[in-house]
Amino acid sequence: MFTIEKDGNKLGAHLREAILKNYDSVRQFCKAYLELRDGVTNDEEIRKLLNRFSQILKGTKRIQIDDLPYVTELLGISCEEVLSGGTVYVPVRNRVTNYDIAFSHDRDVWDRYMKRDDKLFLNCDEYCKSVIDYALDFKNYDFIKYLMDEHYIWFVDLSEWKSFGFSYGAGTSVKRRDIGDIDTHTSMEIQYQDKLRTRTIALAIENEDYDVLDSLLAREVPEMCYANMVGYTDINIEAYRNEEMIRAIIQSSEKIVDYFSQEFAVTNKIGDENLFMYPFLGDVLCGLIDSGRNDTAELILRRAIKHNRETLNKLTELINEATHFYMDRLGFEPDMEKSARKIAVEYYRFDPKSSLVSFYYLPQKHKRIGFITNIFRADIKKGNSLIRELLTELNGIYDEIIFMKEAK
Repeated sequence: MFTIEKDGNKLGAHLREAILKNYDSVRQFCKAYLELRDGVTNDEEIRKLLNRFSQILKGTKRIQIDDLPYVTELLGISCEEVLSGGTVYVPVRNRVTNYDIAFSHDRDVWDRYMKRDDKLFLNCDEYCKSVIDYALDFKNYDFIKYLMDEHYIWFVDLSEWKSFGFSYGAGTSVKRRDIGDIDTHTSMEIQYQDKLRTRTIALAIENEDYDVLDSLLAREVPEMCYANMVGYTDINIEAYRNEEMIRAIIQSSEKIVDYFSQEFAVTNKIGDENLFMYPFLGDVLCGLIDSGRNDTAELILRRAIKHNRETLNKLTELINEATHFYMDRLGFEPDMEKSARKIAVEYYRFDPKSSLVSFYYLPQKHKRIGFITNIFRADIKKGNSLIRELLTELNGIYDEIIFMKEAK
């Protein structure tokens, strides 16, 4: 027996996530639904079904009994999962596969599975999904912890930098079999797909496991290790967005939000240490305000304002330092300060895609003085009067920072 989730928003959010894991859009899902149910589709029927499912996914309507056979078939999930909003998972097949192992909470079953001679752990199934994919889908945190505790997998290993792409050095201790090009899927997926790390983080958030959050560098993205004060033209922080993780933070306790709204230091590849904040904090802020958690949103806002203001002050101070350095070095007269400042500001960079701000100058050979960090703004029209006042302050400081280059 299980309890049906009464909150339509939670039911809709989980169903949306399940649909978008299997289809490129809700419309594509609706088309498949009609093809399965009726054998044919037309634009008008798709429009009607899309309108109904849009309301279901928003939580304003509830899914109907008649929908369940088609939804569970198309998404490969159980009625229990749909009606519980993803809090109850049961197998929908009987044969023992990666699917069944990921659902199990029996350590003996896991041990036998990991010791199999055919190395099933390293291979995906006919749906191209590994046991880790399924464990994350089922939110089987115990199994993920087992794999990490037994050192079968790891998501962070900073003992060496990998040669290809941006990675925290994730990997597995399970070795491939010697014959043929086999046993590669899971090991490659762990090493090169950061989404497995962030989905595991989402589970750690739900379980409030701060040791795991720390070990998985939960507030960071790999490319922060490549960001430096000199330049960052190839940094793409947006590529590491994980909506499941962001939603987990929004729905979490104030203690978790406190954790994710703190500054943290990252030492980059050339050895410089810089302060950052969780790069998707603006999305968390929007979600908190939308859900009426104004007190928790205020915590984030005040910390983001403090971070933005300290960035502005540091940038102003260093540009002034650099201006006077260039005046002395180039022998400028006092009335030429504007020209010296123009030279200094050339080394100020802002990337609107990642909201990264950096500045540096070279007072002597092989010595750089500067920093890099990220800043925040939030274009939200909701919230109480205090929230709106804090939003205005946050965005105002953000604008001051990015206009400093134009104010030269």
